[in-house]
Amino acid sequence: WTGLGGGNPWASTSSSITIAANDRYFVDTSGAAKTITLPASPQVGDQVSLLDLAGTFDTNNLTIARNSLKIMGQAADMTVSTEDAGIQLVYTGATYGWKLTNNI
Repeated sequence: WTGLGGGNPWASTSSSITIAANDRYFVDTSGAAKTITLPASPQVGDQVSLLDLAGTFDTNNLTIARNSLKIMGQAADMTVSTEDAGIQLVYTGATYGWKLTNNI
């Protein structure tokens, strides 16, 4: 079984952690900035979802660590600094790496 909407059930974290393919997390950065590290060996089509639980990504940024894979075609970590942001990434393969499913 998977959580509603596909993927693993939603969980919460207020720590810097490494997540697994298809994980979905409410991330609380109210105490300090946090780093979420992406899976090291994803399969094409794997997804991860991250949501600003406390509305504090603008004050205490979330860093999405690439774990040696690209994010949006770049060899750099992603910093999320938008209050109440919701981020969903899908792995597209080695050339472009993790891509945003919605880019609003």
